Amino acid sequence: MAAPHVLNQPEKYWDRLFAPSSCLAVITTVDSQGRVNAAAFGTCTRVLHSPVYLAFTTTRGNDTAENVLSTGEFVVNLPTFDRDMLNKVMTVGLPFARGTNELEKAGFTAFPAVDVAPPRIVECPRHFECKVEWTKEWSDGRLMVCGRLVAASVNADCVDDKGYVLWDRVKPAHYCGAPYRNKFVAAYQTMSADTPYSGPESEAFEAHRIAMFEDV
Repeated sequence: MAAPHVLNQPEKYWDRLFAPSSCLAVITTVDSQGRVNAAAFGTCTRVLHSPVYLAFTTTRGNDTAENVLSTGEFVVNLPTFDRDMLNKVMTVGLPFARGTNELEKAGFTAFPAVDVAPPRIVECPRHFECKVEWTKEWSDGRLMVCGRLVAASVNADCVDDKGYVLWDRVKPAHYCGAPYRNKFVAAYQTMSADTPYSGPESEAFEAHRIAMFEDV
C-alpha cells in the first residue's frame, strides 16, 4: 500500500491530534539489531498536554518492553474502527517468536518515521513518535512506559486547517478488554455539555482552558 499524503504536524497541534485521550494503538519498536516489532495495546493514554507525553503498560520480558528499554524509542500508531484494520490489529497481538516482523504477518505497511528509528504504519492515519522519558516496573513484571512526543503526523484528509481531527475520518477505536477477546467499540458523534454551575471555580477553569489552548 502506497503511503497517503501525510502531514507532519507542528508541535502546537500535537495535543489536539491525540484524541480521545486514550485509544487503541499499535506500537512499533525496533530491537538493538534494528528488527521491527509491532504490538497491539488496548490502552495508550496522553498523560500531559504540554509538552505532550504518552504512556502505556506492557509486560517485562516481551519484545516491546525489551526494545523500549534498549533503544528508548517507540511509535504510537492509531488504527481506525474498520474490520480489515481490526483484523490486522488482532494479528499483531499474536505471540510470534522474537525477531518476527508482525507488520508483515498482519499485512501492515511500514514507512519511515521522522525522528525515531521505529517505523510508522501506512494504514493508520495518525502517528506519534516518542522517546522514552521514564519506565517503572510494578505488579509482577508489568512495565509502565512514558514517552515524550517528538514528532506527530496525520493523513492530510483527517484534520482541519487548525489541526483538529475529523472524527468520521480518523474513526478512533476502543478495545473492550481481554474478557471480551475480540470486541471493539467506537462512536463518532460529538456532543457539547454545559456546566450547570455558575461560580468562580467555573470561571477559573474556563480562563485556564483558554490560556492553555485557544491561543495556539
